[in-house]
Amino acid sequence: MEKIHILTDSSADIPQAQVEAHGIEIVPITLTHEGRTIREYYDITPEEYWKLLEDSREIPVTAMVTPTVFLDSYRRAAERGCTHLLAVLINGNGSGTYQAACLARDMFREEAGDSMRIEVIDSATYTYIYGRIVVLAAELRDQGDSFDAILGVVRSRLNRVEAYLGVYSLKHLKKSGRISGGAAFVGEALGLKPISHVYDGAVNVCDKVRGEKALVAGLIRKVSARVQQPEKQTALLLYGDVPAARIDELEKRLRTEIGFKDVERSPIGPSVITNTGPQALAVAYYGQPRV
Repeated sequence: MEKIHILTDSSADIPQAQVEAHGIEIVPITLTHEGRTIREYYDITPEEYWKLLEDSREIPVTAMVTPTVFLDSYRRAAERGCTHLLAVLINGNGSGTYQAACLARDMFREEAGDSMRIEVIDSATYTYIYGRIVVLAAELRDQGDSFDAILGVVRSRLNRVEAYLGVYSLKHLKKSGRISGGAAFVGEALGLKPISHVYDGAVNVCDKVRGEKALVAGLIRKVSARVQQPEKQTALLLYGDVPAARIDELEKRLRTEIGFKDVERSPIGPSVITNTGPQALAVAYYGQPRV
């Protein structure tokens, strides 16, 4: 009989209630800020981190999870009698965490052979975009689905999920060095708000709208052009330190203009907000399968 352990890293931004309800293991990504080490998920809430980031003169430094941490996790799962382990992790193009988990898997096999099957999956995305797929995997396990069936669902969902991310302020991007001071000055003077497509392991600026009111409309336009059968799916509305009125407007338009069956909200955690800045909004949804 299969006994399946499911783990992910803290960048998945899974709510604590769901983590506890389904016994999902969260391996923390750490951040260093002014000499202080912070474990994402365990030591700080997203809202607390948004304020820290906004008030800070320096950008916190994130660190990937080490192979040793993963190896210890695999060993504990094996000691509890687990026959299978599934790890779904942050985009491998943006973090070394995925590679660390693969290295730990190889080390475990050298120690224990094939005593426990380990599958490590690169989500190729960020935050609760893959976190809610991890939750789905845990729900399927809890209802008795086989490991291979769960793997199939996870891979299918990850192959179709994508998102658009909008940023209201260029200040943080300038501070982090992701855009030049000159580009930030011009962009702020013109009121430009970039929109990026989060797709297949990449985050690429695909549009710029002018003015704060235009950002929600820009996100709606982008999502509506690519979403498949919105009436059958729940949109994921991801948000940072953004006024509630803008979040409410985006949710309303996702429901009325695109026709999503439902909308789920989720705050963006430290790993991602460190790169975007706190003033961010995003929408994740399922589109066409990637070839």
